[in-house]
Amino acid sequence: MSPDVMGYLVAGGLALAVAAFFVGRLTGAGASRRRELEEQLADTQEELARAAADAEDLLEQLGKARDEHAAYRMNVMDHFSGTSDLLRDLTVQYRSVYEHLTKGASTLCPEGFVALTQGLPVPQIAEPLGDREGASNVEPSASAPEQDTLQSDTPPAPA
Repeated sequence: MSPDVMGYLVAGGLALAVAAFFVGRLTGAGASRRRELEEQLADTQEELARAAADAEDLLEQLGKARDEHAAYRMNVMDHFSGTSDLLRDLTVQYRSVYEHLTKGASTLCPEGFVALTQGLPVPQIAEPLGDREGASNVEPSASAPEQDTLQSDTPPAPA
């Protein structure tokens, strides 16, 4: 054989070996492992994107829940402030009825007036608070004695 043919055969053999190597890499066990890892990576990226979207939705729900809670607290505060106003008005009206009865009793039956004047020692009712926000933070005065405005169910003994 001639050296030229021999060179061609060696070059062809090397080219065939290189081609076989690359074909083996593309179709062999390593290629299937690479494809498997690429699929796992794609799946993991999809899961991560879904988790990020879920986290964003949860943050949005949390914000809505906080807003609803704040609105609810304001409604509760307004309700109890209104209840306080109504009870104060009721107390003032009750006092007016009591004063009317004592005036009538002193005029119409002076001998029974002594018994009425000895009942119900009620301290002055404070004026309504101007702002409702401050109403929830007001605490009873330590200097004002706590009294039961309705002393008992039995009328006081005549003097």
